[in-house]
Amino acid sequence: MDPSYTYEGSETTQVNRMATTAAIVSIGDELLAGDVENTNASWLGTRLTEFGIDVREIRVVPDEAPTIETTVSDLSQTHTLVLTTGGLGSTPDDITIEAVADALGLPLEPNSEAREHVEAAVTEIREDHPDFRHDIETAARYPASAEIIPNHVGIAPGCICGNVYVLPGIPAEMKAVFEHVANGLEGSITSQTLYTETPESHLNTVLSEVSERFDARIGCYPTGELKRIRIVGEEETAVEDATAWLVRHPNIRRDV
Repeated sequence: MDPSYTYEGSETTQVNRMATTAAIVSIGDELLAGDVENTNASWLGTRLTEFGIDVREIRVVPDEAPTIETTVSDLSQTHTLVLTTGGLGSTPDDITIEAVADALGLPLEPNSEAREHVEAAVTEIREDHPDFRHDIETAARYPASAEIIPNHVGIAPGCICGNVYVLPGIPAEMKAVFEHVANGLEGSITSQTLYTETPESHLNTVLSEVSERFDARIGCYPTGELKRIRIVGEEETAVEDATAWLVRHPNIRRDV
């Protein structure tokens, strides 16, 4: 997918972009070790679903360039959209940019827009910490033709390379960078959520019948005393018909 955004300062110029399926790649040894909870993936999954994008995979990979490269290469060919989080910065384990470039067969090259962002952030930090050091030259190298996504709460900007969106790993930075491109994301998936107190095992026949009757996927998820039933599909009419059919059954309702 070709990039379709231009950035002017903190403003985003949007050109419509349709995305059908997405994969999220969470990068970091700390995630695999359980030292840090992977809240980024949950947050991104929720936001992408709100935009009608069908999140099909979430992978957690270590800070290893070959693994990141293989994962991004594979997912970028099987999904409309790939989002990576983590591995941006100046420490030895921050290798995502280079790995993504290798995955997409792109050379790394100095990026003037990235350099501007990095220099501004470093200058601000040095006002309070004069001894702060940062390798600006290395930090400003991005894949050729990458679109820079501003990061106004951190040092390393994100970027778009084809259909791969590279985001920071610190949650506040990830969310801020994502919001620069959020309004341009649009998918074809629609969904409805219903609720019931009926035990899951008693719903098998009803849920199976929905899949047979309607062109929609259905899932049932425990949420305390209530069960959450989610109907998902690409045809809004099919999802609405399935929802209307379900709410005619006893103890299945639209509201909590």
